[in-house]
Amino acid sequence: MRRDPTDPRLTDDPDIEVLLSWPWQLASSNLERLNFWDASSVIILMSGNPVNDLRYGLRLLVKSPFFSIIAISTLALGIGLNAATFSAVHALLLRPLDGVVEPEELVQIYREWPGIEYGAVSIPHYQDVRDRSSDVFENTAAYFFAPISLTADGRNERVLTLLVSANFFQTYGVVPALGRAFLPGVEDRGPGAHPVTVLGHSFWQSRFGGDVSVVGRTIAVNGRPFEVVGVAPPEFKGPMMFLDVPLYVPLMMQAEIMPGNNRIEARGNNMMSAIARLRDGKTIEQAQQMMDALLVQLKEELPDHYGGQLGTTLVYQSKAGIHPSFKTAQVGMSTVMMAVVSLLLLIACLNVANLFLARARERRREMGIRISLGAGRRRILQQLFTESLVFSLLAGVVGVGLAFAVTRALSNIQLPIDGPFAFSFPIDGNVLLFTFGVSVLAGLIFGLAPALQAARTDLVTAVKGQSSQAGGRSRMSGALVVGQMALSLILLVSSGLFLRALASATEIDPGMEEPRNLVMASMDPALQGYTEPQTRQFYDRLAEELEALPAVRSVGFTQSVPLGFSNSDRGVDIPGYEFAEGERKSLQYTIVTEGYLETMGVDLLEGRTFTRQDDGTGAPVIIVNRRFAERFWPNESALGKIVETAGKDRIVIGVVETGKYRSLGEEPTEFMYLPERELFRSDLVLVARTGDNPSSVLQAVRESVRGIDPNVPLFDARTMEDHMGIALLPARLGGAVLGIFGFLGLALAAVGIYGVMAYSVAQRQRELGIRVALGANSSRVVKLVLREGLMLAGIGIVLGLLGAATASQLVKGMLYNVRALDPVAFSAVPLMLMIVAATAVYLPARRASRIEPMRVLKMD
Repeated sequence: MRRDPTDPRLTDDPDIEVLLSWPWQLASSNLERLNFWDASSVIILMSGNPVNDLRYGLRLLVKSPFFSIIAISTLALGIGLNAATFSAVHALLLRPLDGVVEPEELVQIYREWPGIEYGAVSIPHYQDVRDRSSDVFENTAAYFFAPISLTADGRNERVLTLLVSANFFQTYGVVPALGRAFLPGVEDRGPGAHPVTVLGHSFWQSRFGGDVSVVGRTIAVNGRPFEVVGVAPPEFKGPMMFLDVPLYVPLMMQAEIMPGNNRIEARGNNMMSAIARLRDGKTIEQAQQMMDALLVQLKEELPDHYGGQLGTTLVYQSKAGIHPSFKTAQVGMSTVMMAVVSLLLLIACLNVANLFLARARERRREMGIRISLGAGRRRILQQLFTESLVFSLLAGVVGVGLAFAVTRALSNIQLPIDGPFAFSFPIDGNVLLFTFGVSVLAGLIFGLAPALQAARTDLVTAVKGQSSQAGGRSRMSGALVVGQMALSLILLVSSGLFLRALASATEIDPGMEEPRNLVMASMDPALQGYTEPQTRQFYDRLAEELEALPAVRSVGFTQSVPLGFSNSDRGVDIPGYEFAEGERKSLQYTIVTEGYLETMGVDLLEGRTFTRQDDGTGAPVIIVNRRFAERFWPNESALGKIVETAGKDRIVIGVVETGKYRSLGEEPTEFMYLPERELFRSDLVLVARTGDNPSSVLQAVRESVRGIDPNVPLFDARTMEDHMGIALLPARLGGAVLGIFGFLGLALAAVGIYGVMAYSVAQRQRELGIRVALGANSSRVVKLVLREGLMLAGIGIVLGLLGAATASQLVKGMLYNVRALDPVAFSAVPLMLMIVAATAVYLPARRASRIEPMRVLKMD
């Protein structure tokens, strides 16, 4: 049988010269005499089979458990965080909706207006698309969310429902788990004629205990009986990512679901989302041509409604993410997060590479024996890379466990807003395949340095247990440390920038005075069947009761508060102002009552605010912000000017300061306020300004509403500071996640430089002992070791600053009022990193200063 010249256990033989002289005696006379693990392993390794390399790699792992635990844990941290982050990115950008048949055939339909690329559709527009595009679309469905008051089993609660066209489930290819879906051609005809509902699976289990007899039962929706006809399957959560719809209601029941909204069927009331399924053999390009032709027809038939529409945008549902308008932000944040965890993995790989490089120095005799027995460089590399892959794949298995824990924690995220949110980041086949690829890549990366060193092993010095390439090996270890420090600094600077952005975001003026002294709560009496007069009476009584409280200074109501998810816009015309081609005519607005602007602390620059007399009996009025006035009437007073919107010519009676409406980072934008006394809204948000204890006022709001009518559900009751957490959420998440990753990178870098310097001191014991014997004192030895370590750290910091300067340009669009080259982050982080590096280097330097020269020289 042919010997395997790569047998590693030759390193334990005390008579190596004999073995080199008589290599063929290995399988016979010397076998028992040698200190091998077992003779069978030697014979197995003679074949050079990769399976045997794998078996030997596993034996090495068991032989050095402490080394293996450190290496695998370090790698598992990097691999696991990469897997968890990829799971989140995959769910956000790549994964189609669960429970949908052939999701690649679904396309979302948006109307394009000046400044609005992804606009919603109205019910009449949806019906036109549905009836005139059957050549390219097999089904076209529409839906929108609305709150309802649900009463079942004597329990009343506010629930978010989804009004859907009757063909909604058929369009998605969803078959209910119980009962039936809505019936196209039946339940999409006759307004109010079909009070039926389909329950979401999670809601059915949590609210009705999974009772299969629920089908056929009656529940009260807004005080009206609705029959449960089905239960959605568990895998289908609804048409939007990260939402779990509680119940579905036919679109024809809109008047019962939204009794206070009498414009829901208006052609200009664009509040619905539309989705269609392509017919077999049809492409999205053909569908786009059909939609373009349809728009031309509609412009000819209804020029007043379609004259300003620029076009129709079709987007594959699988590529839309949360919403196409957020796609750039989604891709940007996902790219940043993947880059960050990739940097962390690379730091971990460099750390483990240094560990393997140190072990390779201890195995140089083994490598020399392998080569002396005929092993080629390629065979040596195969063995070493196999060992690396054993470690990386095991680290990948541990990393998957870590990813499960991280994604479970992410799934429990609670957003600062009411709603049926359901975050899911499953570790599916795609994530496992990604993890496998990352594990293999990591093994190749950290296995490269020791493999290159082994390939350059000098035979004579290696067999003697010496190293002729100590300088080269030290340089390679130093290069790895420099890389760790550079990557850690990039990670820490990025983290510092996001933390600085978070601090800056909290200092941005949102356009309201002292938000910590504001509370808010939403309600809709119309859900309990209130008429318009009854609703006004309810709100007026609530305001009077609250204003009578000593802790409440003022009260107002609004359609929507700033910096939330609810935003509305309306088209405007300004007499004497010519809109340029493509210039946006649809501007943001909200409907407010008297007292709202004063309660919010919005600065009044000109004119007056609304009063009870602004109820439509006199001239229609409007209030605009400074940006609105400067755009349309530069260098003029806006008071008395006319704005054509909401169906009337309105007189500007006041100008207020420009605030923040959708996000803290937005540029100054036009905004207008319309009087609620004229434009009735049943669903309003109460805003109250308090003294020093907002929590007590929130309790008073709940008690007042309960005292007026306990059946009116209250929701989104919170302080304004908590509400503003929605706007700060991206910055907070970015700062927290990058802060954690930055800390981990710093810890890995500190461990890495400590390990290299500790090993360097151990290898230089003889040299340092001689220096001490010749008169070098302890402080001089410490300075010598410190200088070497800090030089590596300094080089890494300089390179890291260059890399961080480049990386900061890529994320500057995500920073609030912070420069990409922020001087605080770019000075504080290198200083902190140098302090950590100095501490890590000082420990082995101090050990070196205590070397006893006589003991070291005797050992030699």
